[in-house]
Amino acid sequence: MSLSTDNPHAVYALFKLAWSQYECAPSDLTGEQASEAAARVAHQLNIESAILYADENQGIVVPESQVESAVKEIQARFQNYASFIQALEQADLTQELLRQGLRRELQVEAVLDRASLGQVEVSEEDAELFYYLHPERFAVSEKRQVRHILITVNEDYRENGEVEALKRINMIRERVVAKPSRFEEQAQKHSECPTALHGGLVGTVERGKLFPELDAVLFAMKAGEISEPVRSELGFHLLLCGDVEPPRQVPLAEILPKLRQSLEERQRSQFQRQWIAEQVRRLNTPAKVVNA
Repeated sequence: MSLSTDNPHAVYALFKLAWSQYECAPSDLTGEQASEAAARVAHQLNIESAILYADENQGIVVPESQVESAVKEIQARFQNYASFIQALEQADLTQELLRQGLRRELQVEAVLDRASLGQVEVSEEDAELFYYLHPERFAVSEKRQVRHILITVNEDYRENGEVEALKRINMIRERVVAKPSRFEEQAQKHSECPTALHGGLVGTVERGKLFPELDAVLFAMKAGEISEPVRSELGFHLLLCGDVEPPRQVPLAEILPKLRQSLEERQRSQFQRQWIAEQVRRLNTPAKVVNA
């Protein structure tokens, strides 16, 4: 399937789709990608035409300032102005055609906003009900701060052979167990991990974020405890368990404003999909092409 280059909206839509989905110019799409993109663009233009043919489009004017802001946003995605212009030329898209495409896009968004205005309202009671019916969505997993010291195992180097590496990590462990306040200093001196620059600080992690061997040990430790040497595919680690944040349920009062907003956005999206389907049906697809 191919698109007519006589339709400026199609040229812009293909330009946007190629860069957003395939990260390349339309001319660099493979045959299969080009066919898929053409079908998606044709479908998109039909939907946009149905939206712009609706009564809700009457009287809507997109300010030029919005169009210019949209142009600058696209331009900022490229390394420099020259590469931006080159991308437009490769897509047979002038700056004026780009503005036309963006203006149409903004017009569609404005129509959808008008169509859904006042159609969606989520009360505090609605949000509270959702909160109590879906407690798992507001559960925060246990987290632990962790520092580590790593001695890598590499049989190509004598000091990093399995036996020697274990000996070295045990010597370090003796020092930090005797004086835990030295852990950061020992990490800076001896750890063979980039985290050494920060005293071995890995950060605050949830279960499943580390190597399984480290994960199992860390989440069985007490705050302030230093582990025995732990073997991973990298080598031997010493872990220092820092602050422990126990699992908790986010309080309703903390999440309520964002929850209402999220539910309203979801309902608005559902309403808009239904409204679009009705406009397409009324226009008896394929839709009449409307120039915005």
